[in-house]
Amino acid sequence: MNLSLYENASALRGLEQYQNVIANNIAASHVAGFKKVAVSFEAVEGGEIARSTHDRLRNEMPGSFPVMKNQVDYNEGEMKETSNPMDLALRGDGFFALLNQNGDSVYTRDGQFYVDSQGVMVNSMGHQFSDDGGATIQTIPGGGDLTIDKEGQIFQGNQNVGKVGVFTFEDPLMDLQKVGGGFVAKDPELEPEVSDPTQFTIMQGYLESSNVSAIEEMIGLIEVSRAHEANQKMIQTFDQNLGKAIGTLGQTQ
Repeated sequence: MNLSLYENASALRGLEQYQNVIANNIAASHVAGFKKVAVSFEAVEGGEIARSTHDRLRNEMPGSFPVMKNQVDYNEGEMKETSNPMDLALRGDGFFALLNQNGDSVYTRDGQFYVDSQGVMVNSMGHQFSDDGGATIQTIPGGGDLTIDKEGQIFQGNQNVGKVGVFTFEDPLMDLQKVGGGFVAKDPELEPEVSDPTQFTIMQGYLESSNVSAIEEMIGLIEVSRAHEANQKMIQTFDQNLGKAIGTLGQTQ
């Protein structure tokens, strides 16, 4: 059995997964507040193969196989001015909270909103923005434009009609998982903390861009392509050598 064939085949499988992650990052790079997935690899011992068939206790050769690990990169994206009063950017730690159709909380850095016919603040998917108490934000229908200060206080004219909730998790990498439209808590019983206003700034008329660098992702695609070609050539070489060995040693007098 040629262990190298299995190691290279495992590498090809890992590279395919890496390419899929890069493609997803690039596809979502235009989404406000999107957080890319970062990839790393580590070698995991997959077993031991004896160098000789007559001695499996000494001179053993470990087999190492690459395993891909990925995690969300929560670094802040660039703040871009849109001059649209229904765009909010969050500078600092924390997430906006949305209530989906099932009443579950979804956390996001995408602050694009509009006010529906009932005066409720919602996003493009119809998910309702949450205040810092976990309730929906009810504005005055027909009450005029909204002004939102850096702490998230919402005003219509001189009247305070609510506050945009900003929530933090102790360890987002461990506490959150990606879903369509943002993140949800891995543990349904986990409750985030209301963020201290000194730890964030809400910017009306701005949006946070995704933290995806198109250049870095394209470099990653090139690296994946080259690594894929190298592993293919290694497999071809091992296969050719194996064929020669069988052809030579398999001959009978």
